Amino acid sequence: MPKSMPKLQKIAINGTYIQEQPSGLGVVNQNLISELMNFEQEFDFVLYSNSHYLQTNYPNKTIPVTNSLSPDRGFSGHLQRFLWYQTALNWQLKRQNTALFYSPVTEGILFPSIPQIVSVHDLIPLKYPELSPKWQYYYKYVLPLILKQSQKIICFSQHTKKDLRQNYQLNPESIDVVYLGFDRQLFSPQPNPQILQKYNLDKYLLYVGDMRFYKNLGRCLEAFERLPLKDYQFVITGKKDDFFYPEIKRQTDRLSAKERIIFLDYVPTADLPGLYSMAQSLVFASLYEGFGLPVLEAMACGCPVIASNATSIPEVGGDSVFYVSPYDVESIAQGMYQVLTDINLRNNLSKRGQERVKLFSWSYTAQYIRQIFVDCLEKDQS
Repeated sequence: MPKSMPKLQKIAINGTYIQEQPSGLGVVNQNLISELMNFEQEFDFVLYSNSHYLQTNYPNKTIPVTNSLSPDRGFSGHLQRFLWYQTALNWQLKRQNTALFYSPVTEGILFPSIPQIVSVHDLIPLKYPELSPKWQYYYKYVLPLILKQSQKIICFSQHTKKDLRQNYQLNPESIDVVYLGFDRQLFSPQPNPQILQKYNLDKYLLYVGDMRFYKNLGRCLEAFERLPLKDYQFVITGKKDDFFYPEIKRQTDRLSAKERIIFLDYVPTADLPGLYSMAQSLVFASLYEGFGLPVLEAMACGCPVIASNATSIPEVGGDSVFYVSPYDVESIAQGMYQVLTDINLRNNLSKRGQERVKLFSWSYTAQYIRQIFVDCLEKDQS
């Protein structure tokens, strides 16, 4: 009789953080999970998610969860997810003989019935508690317990690893740094004049991201105001949310350059490559990042990047970015001026950026995480 195939070990993945219009963490999770699914021949994956994308692409692998767990529900959604992790999910994982639970967000089980791995993207609630007062308590009192109960912690920059060690006194060997990737099929140089018509743009500097204050948009707009070149626009993509947009809009209305500052609101992902490719430069002078995905996307599109020299951003940009001090408006303004007036500099940044991004891909990210799964499963069996 032929030998039966060995049974694949079951790995459950937390996909509850993917929304219908994913941005930020949702985009990262969707891409990462999709790439991990290429290892279906090695592992029996189970995805817990309400994501239409996952349910459509992996219908036999995706277990729907209640809408009350959605990140669209803010902190109440987080509380519901937290209770669900500790009760229904923890019980189900044990009952279904799951070998490993992976949460690609900073959430997990306090007393897991099986080995768990948790990803930490950044420690923003600790750095800026005023941003979300409730979240700081989770990061101060709950997250350390979850991390200590995790077999491995995955973070996406050396800077975040350093933050984790300083704040939680973790064993450095329990933390693995895995750099994120980008969608190589989507992000490439795509100069498209129609994108200018669609959004009524001319020559412009581009910002991609949300409007939380640590993103430093206020100083970037002040720097743009000081720029002696008055024939450029400053284009801001990102949802006009109810929390941070009103303050940025008030700041903008006080500037003489306000007519040249364009808020595009949420931009479909399919339009981003065109916007990057037609921009004179991306301006990304954030005060704090756990990684800095827009820097990678812009470089992939051949867009020169002006970026902050702080936190994890130099790990992403390497020597392919024009760095500025994010706390110094004059430094940001000088960066804008130099990149806009020096075509050789722009071309050089564009070429170096396209070389730099060859070091990053979701395939590399998933391969590293696959190896972490293998190591944890072997350790559990030994």
